[in-house]
Amino acid sequence: MRAGRLAAAAVLVSLVLAPVARAVDVERGARLYARYCAGCHGRDGQGGAHTFMPHVENLTRRGYVELLPDEYLMLVIREGGPAVGKSAYMPAWGGTIAEEDIANIVAHIRRLGLR
Repeated sequence: MRAGRLAAAAVLVSLVLAPVARAVDVERGARLYARYCAGCHGRDGQGGAHTFMPHVENLTRRGYVELLPDEYLMLVIREGGPAVGKSAYMPAWGGTIAEEDIANIVAHIRRLGLR
């Protein structure tokens, strides 16, 4: 059920947000991820904050992150968890992180690989 809602949300986001061609800086994305994301999602993306409730998503879990379009991940980072029906513990970084740097973070997340 949850996977179905997630897939539906991902499709909706990809239809609503036009894909934007952009050059990304994966190394900058890695530095920004370490600063803003690793505290909860772990340096390796596997969810370092296992004591959080609700539990933090594993960004390397096969059958999850590779099904999400970049635009969906960017929306979650920009607007926070509530924008896609997730926990408010996922903050909105749009007022802090520039749009091009959000794309850089997503590129880094893609580089983490799947497990």
